[in-house]
Amino acid sequence: MKNSLNIIRFLCFVGFLCFFVFSAFAEKQFVVVIDAGHGGKDAGAIGYTLKLKEKTVNLKAALKLGQLLEKEPGVKVVYTRKKDVFIPLDDRAQIANKAKADLFISIHTNAAENRSAKGTETYTVGSSSANLEVAMRENSVILYESDYRTKYKGFDNSTESYIMFDYIQSKYIEQSVSLASNIEKQFVSSKRTSRGVKQAGFWVLKQTSMPAVLVELGYISNKEEEAFLNKDSSIDKMAKAMYNAFVAYKKKHDKKDGTAYQEELKKSENQKSVDNPKIEENKTEEKNNTNVKKTEIVTKPDTIKVDTTRVVKEDKKEITEKPVEEDVIRYAVQFCSSSTKKPLDCRDFKGCVPAKEFVETGTYKYKYVYGDEKTFQDGVKLRDEVKKKFPDAFLVVIKNGVKLPTSEARNYYK
Repeated sequence: MKNSLNIIRFLCFVGFLCFFVFSAFAEKQFVVVIDAGHGGKDAGAIGYTLKLKEKTVNLKAALKLGQLLEKEPGVKVVYTRKKDVFIPLDDRAQIANKAKADLFISIHTNAAENRSAKGTETYTVGSSSANLEVAMRENSVILYESDYRTKYKGFDNSTESYIMFDYIQSKYIEQSVSLASNIEKQFVSSKRTSRGVKQAGFWVLKQTSMPAVLVELGYISNKEEEAFLNKDSSIDKMAKAMYNAFVAYKKKHDKKDGTAYQEELKKSENQKSVDNPKIEENKTEEKNNTNVKKTEIVTKPDTIKVDTTRVVKEDKKEITEKPVEEDVIRYAVQFCSSSTKKPLDCRDFKGCVPAKEFVETGTYKYKYVYGDEKTFQDGVKLRDEVKKKFPDAFLVVIKNGVKLPTSEARNYYK
């Protein structure tokens, strides 16, 4: 009887242990949602020669990419569709949000009236008049839905509707651009023509709450590219390129183990110290001033608050008071991102000089902005002027000389 009880206890212990091990493993899963664009009654673009349908190419590439990712340890793949069915545009984004995905990859095939157009493109969310035609074509799927005016909050895919994208910059933009850059690099390595990383107002990307990209595998309107995309071997090649890009991305950006990303941040901070020697001088000064004590004086709640800092020098017994300066807010326009350092009076800046440079993390870590406006309204006016030369330009906020991330910058949009 006693032995039986011990056996039961042992089995319970093993059961609980297995449960916790499984739970720990499940928590470490990196969730990727793969979206095969179009489907069902929405065929997408159609080739001119072979009449190849975009929905077919997209699904084949999505399933192949999913097969490769499913073999990757710790990765869970979720599909928006695994067969030829119509999925509303908004539902695709919600599938990703409900799955609490770490990454969203939407796969499409491009088309253009110019039949000589060719090459791959990878998009992140953003506003760009230059890419408006592509965004409008991909977003036109919402018109298949009878309640689209209500469901999409008045968005009807007209040019005016894209105004909503003007001030929307995803807080995941850096991660999205990083993945998009990896994908295009892999396409180039696979001997494909790359048209680069771009931004456009894709609804399916705008509605996702995680890093997200939309991949255009090629131009189905081009005779040679249509023939290429019609081959299973070509689809395998493209899927492998996207898989390789994902592996490189996950190694750097995995939120469960962000050591590589933290190292990148550290390198960026070290670079800032090199670019701005005053940072190191301030650190040295703080070390040397060991006899300086700082205390804050806070006035009563019913009086006007004036923050002051008292510096007490023990050797001279002197007390000085210095009022803390208010935050200095300026509005500028970011018009260029580069993987290499550029002179601030670069000819490519088309008169937006002298520019200011900010070093951030990511492939295109050098950010160049123009302007020093004191009000939001003046910043908007300047942005509109700069967009005539650089269609992808957007407004940024600089606080005390530091460019704010989008999530904080929105607080100063008035």
